[in-house]
Amino acid sequence: MKVNQEQFLQQLIENVEDNLTSVNEYMELSDEELNTKYDEKSWSILECMEHLNRYGDYYIPYLKKAMNTSPQKTKDIYKGGWLGNYFANMMQPKGGSISNKMSAPSDKNPIGTTLDRVVLSVRKEQCTQLLEILGHSFDKNINKPRIPISISRVIRLKYGDTLHFLIAHDNRHTLQGDRIMYSISNKNTI
Repeated sequence: MKVNQEQFLQQLIENVEDNLTSVNEYMELSDEELNTKYDEKSWSILECMEHLNRYGDYYIPYLKKAMNTSPQKTKDIYKGGWLGNYFANMMQPKGGSISNKMSAPSDKNPIGTTLDRVVLSVRKEQCTQLLEILGHSFDKNINKPRIPISISRVIRLKYGDTLHFLIAHDNRHTLQGDRIMYSISNKNTI
C-alpha cells in the first residue's frame, strides 16, 4: 500500500474521533446496559472497551516512543508493509460489518471480568493519546521505527503499520459496541 502520508494519518484521526464519539455515547448508558450481552459467550460494551484498553496499554507506550524517536519524514508517500497491511485489513470492518470472527488471546480477553465505568474513562484517555500521537506524526518518518506486536516480540511492524492495525482493531470492537448500543436503544432482545 502506497498512500499520501498526510491523507493516511488524517483518515486514522477521523477513525479515532468517530470511536471517541461512540465512547461518549456509551457513557450515557446505564451500568446494566453497559454490561448487556447477546449471550454468555459474547462481550458486553464494557468488555469490548476493556479489550481495547488492554491493547492500548501495550501499544501506546511503544507508539509514544516511536513518535519521539522517529526521524523527520523525507517523502510525502507512506509505504505500508505487507504484514502490517494484512493485519490491519484483517481487523478492519468492511461495509459496516465484521466478517471474520477471531478469538482473543487469553491475556486480552475480558469475558467474565467485573468491570465498571472506569473502563470508559480509560478508553477516552487512550483515544486522546492516540490523537496526540497521530497529530505529532505528520512530519515524522512513519516507516521507522518498528514496534513489536503483542503476540510475538520477534515480529515488528512499522510505526505507521502499528497505528493502522491498532486503529482498525479499535474500529472493529467499537462497531461491536455500537451494535449492542443500537440493540439496547431499539429495545431489541439481546
